[in-house]
Amino acid sequence: MNKTNLMFLFLLGFSLLVSAGSNTAANSSTIKKGPIARVVDNYLNRIVPYDFSGAALVAKKGEVILNKGYGMAIRSKEIPNTAETVLNTGSITKQFTAAAIMKLEMQGKLNTNDKITKFFKNVPEDKKNITLHHLLTHTSGVIDAVGDDYVKAERDETVTKILQAPLQFSPGEEFSYSNAGYSLLAAVIEKVSGKDYETFLHEQLFKPAGMQFTGYRIPRWSERTVAHWYVGSKDNGTPLEKPYPYWNVIGNGEILSTTDDMYKWHLALLGDKILSKEAKKKIFTPYLNDYGYGWDVLKSDHGLLIQHDGGSGLGSSAEIRRYIDADVVTILFCNQGYGRRALFRVIRDKLKTLVFGGNVNIPPETELKPYPELKRFCGTYSLSGKKGFDIKWENDRLLLIPTSQEGIDVLFLGDTADAQSISNLHKLSESIFKAALKGDFKPFTGVLANKEKRAEGVRQFIEMRIKRYHQQTGKITGVFALHTLPFQLNGEPVLDTTVQLKGEKGSVYFRLFWKNGKNVGVAPLMRPESLSLPILPIKGSSDQFAGYHLPMAKTISLTFKSGSNGKIKGLIIHHPKKEHVAKKEASAKHIP
Repeated sequence: MNKTNLMFLFLLGFSLLVSAGSNTAANSSTIKKGPIARVVDNYLNRIVPYDFSGAALVAKKGEVILNKGYGMAIRSKEIPNTAETVLNTGSITKQFTAAAIMKLEMQGKLNTNDKITKFFKNVPEDKKNITLHHLLTHTSGVIDAVGDDYVKAERDETVTKILQAPLQFSPGEEFSYSNAGYSLLAAVIEKVSGKDYETFLHEQLFKPAGMQFTGYRIPRWSERTVAHWYVGSKDNGTPLEKPYPYWNVIGNGEILSTTDDMYKWHLALLGDKILSKEAKKKIFTPYLNDYGYGWDVLKSDHGLLIQHDGGSGLGSSAEIRRYIDADVVTILFCNQGYGRRALFRVIRDKLKTLVFGGNVNIPPETELKPYPELKRFCGTYSLSGKKGFDIKWENDRLLLIPTSQEGIDVLFLGDTADAQSISNLHKLSESIFKAALKGDFKPFTGVLANKEKRAEGVRQFIEMRIKRYHQQTGKITGVFALHTLPFQLNGEPVLDTTVQLKGEKGSVYFRLFWKNGKNVGVAPLMRPESLSLPILPIKGSSDQFAGYHLPMAKTISLTFKSGSNGKIKGLIIHHPKKEHVAKKEASAKHIP
């Protein structure tokens, strides 16, 4: 399943979401111990009205200090997420597949150096040298996907589609994330073991680890709440409602689990009961792109970090981080999307900061008020006669939407807003991509921080991404810097510029991260995210509101100004050193 960026917004009002927090507190499996857990819990509770929903587990020094659900598992029935709610692991599934392959190697039934011709007939000539190691490390050159996740698909027809698809590069030469490669591995597991994929995992991995609620169909799901997935207000249901089998995703994604089961799996990986030391050495060796067998194996500021994540366009996402040297584990499940990003991506660094004793800005306590009380705030607001913001009512709350870069600057940059600097940054971003498209990476290299180590990797990443999406985009005809936002990258404040490479048929997008005039990061983006900002009345106030931007962990304080007739005249955006006034346009229409 693709690591992708997802949709934004959700349906329920604040009062309903707050009830989820109170309900989970009474759940028998909920754990909250010590000051770190209290701080993390407070943060997660406060961001529920700003689009967080899911479950989280934190363990330190071998003890679970937090295990709790937040928001709604099933909105239509007002069923909250709890510590026992079943959620989607996404591409974390891949490391289960890798573990199963290693289990078969331990049993002497295969070797990771085996070529796929040992397991599949009629392998095309260009793929005959692909080994299991290549599939495990995403270096096979196999296509990423051959169909949508939840289309009913049988194993052998899926294998045929994968093998007949064009090879992206010669095996072993490059890294390219391949969901289809892990579906091939799942098929190998079935052929070698003589059992279906899920049964083998259940018997050889999950049951020995004590994991009762992990799998596709085997667990007794009726004994647990299986969370629905949401994109905005759309309820996408659960995988249990989808036709089965769905071999486009089996082996590479969508295994269901709980926070507790995932922690049991972490404990199992620490021991040798299920996987031997030799097997784990292979799994946790970083190969190309710091990828092991189903895991990212990284050096972090807290020592060795072994992690994986996953997300679905249907609204689910997840991540597990195992800080081996620090003896810290964080598990985060989400059952709704955030804009076009996976929700876990905009929360995980804040979670890490809090878990390791740092500080994160937490929004104030807010409350829900009905539309009749708030509709007067809806409309269009201008900044010095130019475009500024729209405010509309959507999903039981007000949304503030910047309609220009000036509006973005006022909202998110505040005291540090510098229109000319942003304009120059946009011109620079466009120029280095235009040169790169012509094969000249010198301008790009020239703006890179730590360019000696990063230049080649950045070049390969950009070329690979453009090549990968060429069929969807066609020839690139233009480069446009769309907007720039402040962002926290690994806990450091940076500027985040979205760049569009527009093609004849479609576009491909990148994010450029800037600090002190130098580029400190380049990241993929499926589509530009919505810049809508939920704003809610501060508890006990009639005209003071708070917006909260999850990726930046930034609170936006606002005060509405009204005339003697009670009509709204304008909006004040407060920053520590400066206030910005936006005038409400008289012609603006309320948007119910």
